Amino acid sequence: MKEELISYLYELTKGFPTCELESFSANQIAESLGLSRSTISSYLNQGCREGTLVKVRQYPVLFFHKQSLVEQGYAIASTDFDSLEALSQTKTSEKNKSALEEVIGAHGSLKEAIDQIKTATLYPQGGLPILLLGASGSGKTFLASKIHEFSVEQKLIAPDAPFIAYNCAQYFSNPELLSSVLFGYTKGAFTGADEDRPGLIEKADGGILFLDEVHRLSEEGQEKLFTFMDTGLFSPMGDNSIQKSAAVRLVFATTENIYSAFLPTFLRRLPVIINLPKFQKRSQSERLQLVDSFFVRESGILKKELHVSERLTDFLLSADLEGNVGKIKNIVKYACANAYVHQQEEDAVKVRLLDLPREFTARFKEQVRPGRKAQADRVYLPNTVKQPQLQSREVNHLERFFKDLEKDFGEFSNHQLQTKDFLNKSSQSVTLLMDELMFRESYEKDENLYSLLTYNLRQIFENLHDSYGFPQDGNLVVALANYLYIKGSKEVTLTDALWPAKRRKLLDFLGEALEVPYWYAKKLLSKLAQQLDQEVYDDDLILVTFYFYSLELSSVTNEIKGLVLAHGYSTASSLANVANRMLKKNVFSAYDMPLDISLDKIETHLIHYLDDNRTDAGLILLVDMGSLNQLGERLEKRLRGPLMIIDHVSTPLVLEIGQQILNGKSIGEIDKGIESELHIRKQLIYPQKEKKKAILTCCYTGIGSATQIQEILQKCLEERAADCVILPYDYKKLAQNKTYEMPFQLYDVLMIVGTEDPQIANVPYIGLDQLVNGERIGQFIELLQDYFPIEEKDIEDELIFNFSINKIIENLTILDATKLLRLVQTAVGQTEELLGESFTNNQLFLLYLHCSCMVERILRKESVDEQEDLVEYKQKYGHRLDLIHHGFKDLESEYTITIPDLELRLINDIIGE
Repeated sequence: MKEELISYLYELTKGFPTCELESFSANQIAESLGLSRSTISSYLNQGCREGTLVKVRQYPVLFFHKQSLVEQGYAIASTDFDSLEALSQTKTSEKNKSALEEVIGAHGSLKEAIDQIKTATLYPQGGLPILLLGASGSGKTFLASKIHEFSVEQKLIAPDAPFIAYNCAQYFSNPELLSSVLFGYTKGAFTGADEDRPGLIEKADGGILFLDEVHRLSEEGQEKLFTFMDTGLFSPMGDNSIQKSAAVRLVFATTENIYSAFLPTFLRRLPVIINLPKFQKRSQSERLQLVDSFFVRESGILKKELHVSERLTDFLLSADLEGNVGKIKNIVKYACANAYVHQQEEDAVKVRLLDLPREFTARFKEQVRPGRKAQADRVYLPNTVKQPQLQSREVNHLERFFKDLEKDFGEFSNHQLQTKDFLNKSSQSVTLLMDELMFRESYEKDENLYSLLTYNLRQIFENLHDSYGFPQDGNLVVALANYLYIKGSKEVTLTDALWPAKRRKLLDFLGEALEVPYWYAKKLLSKLAQQLDQEVYDDDLILVTFYFYSLELSSVTNEIKGLVLAHGYSTASSLANVANRMLKKNVFSAYDMPLDISLDKIETHLIHYLDDNRTDAGLILLVDMGSLNQLGERLEKRLRGPLMIIDHVSTPLVLEIGQQILNGKSIGEIDKGIESELHIRKQLIYPQKEKKKAILTCCYTGIGSATQIQEILQKCLEERAADCVILPYDYKKLAQNKTYEMPFQLYDVLMIVGTEDPQIANVPYIGLDQLVNGERIGQFIELLQDYFPIEEKDIEDELIFNFSINKIIENLTILDATKLLRLVQTAVGQTEELLGESFTNNQLFLLYLHCSCMVERILRKESVDEQEDLVEYKQKYGHRLDLIHHGFKDLESEYTITIPDLELRLINDIIGE
């Protein structure tokens, strides 16, 4: 029945959004399938909980098949939407990659060139002229065509705007004729000029004119060209009285020394001059990408799979030829054609060294290294952009890591993996990946780029060590340098269209669950991106966070920070140094302020300090004198944690504060503990921003149990209250300090859930036992419903279900409690439908507990007490027992058991008549 519903919705969703929306409502679905609305509603909501269906909360509530939506291009990261508009916003469109970003080397040897081209092209009022310098065949014409594509993409020129490429070398012996080709001519301008004819500039109006070998222009031609560049006006050869105008973007190219080939006045009009490297000057990976691209192209033309020997590939990568990239391209074309002629009947064409032009055979002996083990052929597939077989082993492993991560996170989101299991599995995977990258040295490296990476990483790690006690480890530098080098400046592309949405959700989860590793990963990558002038990618942040988590960086403490500010050359430094030496730990930093420093400069320095340091636990400023109130007011909107400012700093005061920090006191406790003497002023400020809602969990026995309660509540609430922080906290501190504790300053605490009431006025307390037995579930939901869109029935089921797990785990020894409980939940739900009844929370809890233990009891062949009146009982309740038995059929099948009548009676007794 359920399978029929899922299949029906899958086909129905294919017609969304053109078909009638009413057909996706529970009423219409029930009518179409000929089933009761209550039965359909139960299955629909169960499908949403399992992640198969998507719910849109409007009137009426609509249901869609998730996979069917995904196949239509929707990036579904949630199964619950507030409106159809919210659902429609997840529809993804194919985002075209920038033409310039597609150029091989755009993030490597050509990065600076591409940046310059973008600057020149996007410059207002027609852009800036561009001069490309480079040896013959270095890709100048190709790059010019990409500039045209980029200009169209950016809507700087019309889609049909002309792109005219012209090689000035064609008229190197006749500069006047070249001038006439560029500017056009009038009738009679020279012998043979029988009519007026437009030049290239006029034909390129509205588009781009690319002039290769532009150094062939005469001085007169250069003067006419820079006059056009200045004014946009030109005269055709033969009549200087005629003035024509054109809007043309100019791209020039030359192989010559520009200072000897061009007039200084011409060069002054060229603000963007770009040097293109020769083939051999580009990195190994870029040369290989270029060679691969040529073979892929030939594979498509020949419509054949190409198997190219590794020796031939090595020869091309090592070749230092006149003609550069263009020459390599022609050699590849010849070799493929030569091999094809002899193997055109074969399914795959093998291309070998002997297929190269004969002129290169003499170089074979020089370039082929003796004694080297032959490697496998490189295979090129026709008519496909994706060529995964060409990727290196390291890149393939990297992609596999992210694919596995995406899969595991999906299972975690669907409750198939526990939080601890997901984190441990991911950290183990990243450890294996980084170990391989660290110890595998077979891949070629661009030593300049790799050295730059390792140098900057080493500097950043030293800074993290000095500032935060981050552990020093040379392997960290090597592993991360190898990872960043292999991955390159791009995101890892997965075939799953939902990955970008899942990635954002994963980052949010990591920011909460792995706060310390996440913070250090973000700190490291931000500094590295700043130093290398590139952006931070989400993929990098995810991987480095898991890597740091695997190194158990959570042991790095996030203590209250102390900062001494005093006027004078070294007053603050002296106070901080003395205190740190006596405390035997670097608790305080110092800022020596000039006597005439302004409050603005102090504020700027403190803002930098707040940005560069983790101050979530609090920051204590010890100052000699100053406008405390003004400074506090200026900083309160920049705070991530509480700020205490204490005036009239002295050595005893610094030592007292430092000792309390080392004793683990909270900033609230330190505030209460400082005696307010006349000569000491203090001020405690909390972040001034809209506070997040929070639930505190506590347990008299310690923080461990409070954390268990937190994890269960998070699992219950999930997306329903994603912005609600669930925070485990020390019961004794809550009971002793009440609302002076930090959570009450940083959050709007809605309630406390725990095993013992800390007795805090105006903060509702709900006992764990009252949630488990269902007594206070209603109040729990009411407290949340004022702020979050929570459906009472769903959350009741989740609370009963998840809190039952702990109780059941205490009793089960041979079965997977989570799996069993899910099967029991389904069976109980089917029984509700068959009996046409709705069970109470207490009944559900007892059923989950009883039925889970029942399955293990049956498997252990343990029996319950005999019941003498069983025959009479079956005569009275036989129909109900049959319905209950039918509801548990799938459970019986899963564990290959038969539920005896005695057990069915006990289930019926729990349910009642």
